[in-house]
Amino acid sequence: MMMKSKARILASIIMCLPFSAMAHVKWFVNYGVEQTPLSITSLTGAMSFWLLLAFSTAVIFATSVLDRKLPSFIDCHRCHPFLNHAHNYVPQIIRWGAALFFLVLGAFFPQVILTPELVVANPWLRYVHLIIALTAFSRKTSFFSGFLIILLYLYAVQLYGANHMLDYFIFIGIAVYLITQSTLKQQAYGKELEFLRLILCYSFLWGAIEKFLHPGLYYQLLTTHSYLAMGLNWEFFVRACGFVELCLIWHIFSGRLAGYACIGLFAIIVVLAFIPFGITDFVGHLVFIFPLVALLLTPRKTHLFRTASASTLAFLLTLAILLFFSYAAYNVLQFNLHVH
Repeated sequence: MMMKSKARILASIIMCLPFSAMAHVKWFVNYGVEQTPLSITSLTGAMSFWLLLAFSTAVIFATSVLDRKLPSFIDCHRCHPFLNHAHNYVPQIIRWGAALFFLVLGAFFPQVILTPELVVANPWLRYVHLIIALTAFSRKTSFFSGFLIILLYLYAVQLYGANHMLDYFIFIGIAVYLITQSTLKQQAYGKELEFLRLILCYSFLWGAIEKFLHPGLYYQLLTTHSYLAMGLNWEFFVRACGFVELCLIWHIFSGRLAGYACIGLFAIIVVLAFIPFGITDFVGHLVFIFPLVALLLTPRKTHLFRTASASTLAFLLTLAILLFFSYAAYNVLQFNLHVH
């Protein structure tokens, strides 16, 4: 009976994950940058946190072991021609994806700064969006779109605070990639995509940490979409979604075959999230989708960490660093520098 109960809980988490884990909750609830995070004592004092941490650690270790035993696509010689050919399109995917994103903003969301909850009545935003879209298409002019994206990011920092914008560091990663397209020789491409992988995974990991620090935002979402929790305790459900997201992103960052599997799961998650949250979710996540496609076409040749034990230890260390950094960022960047 207990095994059935545990299986039901695990199945519920997996089924509900697509909706509340991937939707950036700030786009759909009442959110103010002055909201304080859950205290570290309240977070670490909950038994569910430690149980989920232990379970996630075991999952990371087990899947890391499998990832080192099972061959990836890069190990299949028949796949090499396809992978090499597909990888040649990675720069176009990122440039054209960025162009599409800002074209949509310019045409339909002229008052949005980069992401749905950052809104300001500035009539010049539409033209900045369109200029970014036009210059991002070409490798020769993409550096200009990259600098403009950085300016928009700094504009949003001025209005909403640096702590809030840590959630959207993906725009800095894309901006740097676009700049390097114009400044690096084509033969030198490679490291800028790894930098984008790092920034993309950081952005998702930061979103997972947000589920630990601001669970009240997700409770607002569950108030109007209570069916997503499928009868589970809300505190446990939100925390579990955070840990599942951490595990998926960790393998995208460090794994080989596991990275492919987790990108596939994220693709399903993103598509399913469009059902309850609509066009806002699609537009907001578009900036995350095309880098994921680029990573799908750029598999890791070697594991980031030699052993499964090292990967698991690095996972735990990363979680601890992110928790420490998030509390430090709030107290330094938000509480002291952006109190209003």
